[in-house]
Amino acid sequence: MALTYTRPPGATTLMHVAVMCPDIEASLRFYQEGLGFTRRYEFTESATREGRTVYQGRGIYVELAGHAYVELFPGGRPGVTSEDGPLAHIALIVPDVDEAYRSSLRAGGQPHGLGDWTGEPMSLTLNGSPEVDVRVAFVRGPAGELVELYEQHSPIVAR
Repeated sequence: MALTYTRPPGATTLMHVAVMCPDIEASLRFYQEGLGFTRRYEFTESATREGRTVYQGRGIYVELAGHAYVELFPGGRPGVTSEDGPLAHIALIVPDVDEAYRSSLRAGGQPHGLGDWTGEPMSLTLNGSPEVDVRVAFVRGPAGELVELYEQHSPIVAR
């Protein structure tokens, strides 16, 4: 398995988001079968060139669309959610929110609501300038991470 990562020369881009997984096999299933990620790279140690071990344990990179990664580590505590830490959620642009939602639930994800909303797919308009039409859903991954499924119907223009 090869890990390839490219970025525009001189540009800062997001490489990966790391998730601590109480059940790493359940998390692998969720990202691969539910969200279409590809298992790309696995390691059991990171060390300096001089041989000093920095991290010893399993790490797995899963890749989406050739350029975005989620890194899975064993650990964490069952029941700890994104809201209990500094990471609010991971947002993924998907071609079909409804299908991605169903697929992620079949692969072990759980619906996640906000207020009166159950988290099921919903069409929204973001009221910035310009207005942007989106369709979104939220699911909770097996490790407790919150994943936003995001289908954009009009462009966001940077100002």
